[in-house]
Amino acid sequence: MVNGRWSVVSRNRPSGLLTWLKPCFYFFILLAPCFSLLAEARADVIDRVIAVVNGRPVALSELTERAAPLAKQASETFSGPEREKRLAEVRKRVLESLIEDILLEQEAEKAGMKVSERDIGDAIDDVKKQNSLDDEGLKVALKREGLTYEGYRVQIKRQIEKSRVIGQQVRSKVSVSEKDLAEYYERNQRMFMSDAEVKVSHILFLVPEKSSDAEIESVKKQALDVLDMAGKGKDFAELAREYSQDVSAKEGGSLGYFKRGQILPAIEGAAFSLKKGEISDLVRTTYGFHIIKVDDAKGATPEPFESVKEKIKSTLTSEMMEQRYKEWMEELKKSAIIEIKL
Repeated sequence: MVNGRWSVVSRNRPSGLLTWLKPCFYFFILLAPCFSLLAEARADVIDRVIAVVNGRPVALSELTERAAPLAKQASETFSGPEREKRLAEVRKRVLESLIEDILLEQEAEKAGMKVSERDIGDAIDDVKKQNSLDDEGLKVALKREGLTYEGYRVQIKRQIEKSRVIGQQVRSKVSVSEKDLAEYYERNQRMFMSDAEVKVSHILFLVPEKSSDAEIESVKKQALDVLDMAGKGKDFAELAREYSQDVSAKEGGSLGYFKRGQILPAIEGAAFSLKKGEISDLVRTTYGFHIIKVDDAKGATPEPFESVKEKIKSTLTSEMMEQRYKEWMEELKKSAIIEIKL
C-alpha cells in the first residue's frame, strides 16, 4: 500500500513485533544421546552381546534402541542394496557412539564423579523451563518417547557425569590466546564483512491493476518524460516531490539505506548496479514504473576486531574442544579392551 507507513519498495521493514519460537521437545538430544524408542524396533528382538568394553557388555537391544530413529529415516529414504548399505553405516556409527559413552561413564566412575539429587533436579527444572512444561507435562512427554520419569532421571545423571568428565579432560585443557584470536580474524576477514548498502531515492508512477495497454503506455510516457528531465540535470528531489506517487515523495523520494534482500528484487538490481549519484533507466515492478537514484553507496567493510572478538573466541574454543575430544577419545580407545561381536 502506498498510503501505509512504509514505501511500496520496502520488502521486510520491521513491524515492531518479535516472533518467539519455543524450543521443540528435543531436550533428549541435548541431554541424552537420542533415547527415542520405536515400538517396531523393540518388538521380538532376540537380545545378545554385540560388544564388550573393558568388561562391560553391550547388548543388541541397546544398539537397536539408539539406532531406531536413524534406521527409520534410512529405511524410508532408500531401498534395495543402498538401503542395506545405509543401515549398516547407521549401526556402525551408533555402535561407535555407544562405545564412547561407555568409556565416558567408566572415566566418570574412575574420577569419582558425584552427581547429587539436587543436580539432577536442577537439570530437569531447566528442561521444563525451556519447554514450558510442568511436572505432569514432562511425564506425558517422556511417556510419548517410551521413557519413565525414573528412567529419565538415570539418563540425566549419566549425562551430567559425562559432561563433567569432558569438562575435566577437554574444556580445562583448551585455551584460546589473544594471538589465536587475532590470527583467526586475519585469516577469515571475509567472514566478518559488513554488508554493502545503498541509499536510494525513487520516483514512482503507479500502474493500477487491470490497466489497459493504452493506459500503461500513457503512464510509461510520463515516466520517460520525467526521466529525461532528471537526465538533463533537473533536481531529482524536486521531481520526486512533484511527480512521484509514493509516500516518499514528500521526502524528495528518499527511501534511506538498504542492504541486499531488503527491497524489491527489481529495485535492488538497479540500485546495486549504479554508482553514487547515478540514475537508472525505467524499472518496472508490480506497482508501476520507477526511476531510481543512488544517493550514497557503502561497500562491504570488515567489522572491527573488538566487535567480533567474542564470536571468534566462541568459534575457536568449539573447534579446539572438538579436536581435543577426538584426540582424548582415541587415547581412551587405544588403552581400552574393546571386543566387537557384531
